[in-house]
Formats: sequence, structure tokens, C-alpha cells
Amino acid sequence: MENLQYSTIEIDISSGDKAKDISNYIKNINKCFTKDNNNFVDLCYYVYNLKALFDSYVYFPCRDKLGRNYTFKDIMDNFGLNDTDISRLCSCYEKFIIVDSDKKNPALLLGLQYFSKSKLIELLSIPTEQIMQDIKNKVLRADMSVKTIRAYVKNYKELQKQNKKLNEDKEEEQEEEQIQEEEIPMAYNPKLHYDFSYFEEKTKAQLLNIVWQLQTEYERLKGKK
Repeated sequence: MENLQYSTIEIDISSGDKAKDISNYIKNINKCFTKDNNNFVDLCYYVYNLKALFDSYVYFPCRDKLGRNYTFKDIMDNFGLNDTDISRLCSCYEKFIIVDSDKKNPALLLGLQYFSKSKLIELLSIPTEQIMQDIKNKVLRADMSVKTIRAYVKNYKELQKQNKKLNEDKEEEQEEEQIQEEEIPMAYNPKLHYDFSYFEEKTKAQLLNIVWQLQTEYERLKGKK
């Protein structure tokens, strides 16, 4: 049952009554899928809001008819829901579910209504904008198996790691270039005065270049006179 998914098959009913019957059965099985998804949406909605109710009070007087006090965890344990289940349900509510202005009729975001609960849980770690973009580009589809979607998630995370590494390498290269630029001494200017220590640090090739620049400047000034 976990692998049940919405069928997109559309039967040509013009061939006779049997084709019509087949088409009707497909539609009714799709209704079972839709009902299961709606139940999951409702479950996310009620668990999230029940938790929020408990979270909003330092102490919340909740007891049964026998006078026994109950925490949120006690109630969830009674339903057989552990911390991981609760976390996933609340995350799915926050990420994939919208509620109308009257805070009724929760529903999955448009484009996700044909994804089963197992597939939605697999997609929790992917940004919603990325999911919607990939659905639009048909990179991600509701008819994919859970295994395929798991591979999609893994591939996305690997691409993110590679992009992060590339960005880090690029930043390091920019920092190195900046350091190298800062280390490059100012070019000799024959119009300025320099202390003797400036010339002491120069190589023979650099000194020859300075002499050549001085000669050029001297000839320029001589030409003006």
C-alpha cells in the first residue's frame, strides 16, 4: 500500500462497455489514493496544531475522566507515534500544506497533490522552490518510485556540495590574488623622491630598469628646454 500512486492513464472508452468499466475502476482506485493523501494531510494538520496548543502553555491542564494528567507526548504515544513520526508530520505541514483563511480545509501545495506521503517525506530536505521548479521541468514527477526520488534527493545534495566546494575554491583564489596584488610594490616613478633603502632592496634588473626610466625622464625634460 505504501507504493500506491496516482495513475495518469486515460482509457479510450469509445471501444465499448468493457473499456468504460476499466476506466471507471481506474478512476475509483485513484479516489482511494486521493483519500489516503487527504488523510495524511489531515493527520499533519491535527498533530501540528495539537502540538502548538501544548507548546503555547507552560502548564496545560489536560487530564482524562479518571483524573490522569496527559502531556502531548503521552497522547502521541497512545497513537503509536514516536518523535520521528511527529517531526516528519510537523515538517510536512510547515513545508507542503496550505490552509485557507478560515483555518479549515488543509491541502497540499499545487503540484504536490499526487505525491504519496512516503515521497513527500523523502523530499523534506529539498527547498520547496527547487521542488516546484523541478516538477515544472519534469525532472521530478509523482509517478517516480520512492527509490528514484531518494536518488533524486541524493543527487541534489551532491550537487550542492560540489557547488559549495567550487565557491569556496573561487573565494580562496580571489583572496590569494588580492594578497599577491598587495605584495606587488609600487612601480618606480622618476618624478618622486625615494630613500636610499628603497634602492638597496632592488635587484640588478630592477636597478637597470630604474636607470633607464631616469634617462627617459631626463631626455624628456631636456627636450622641453
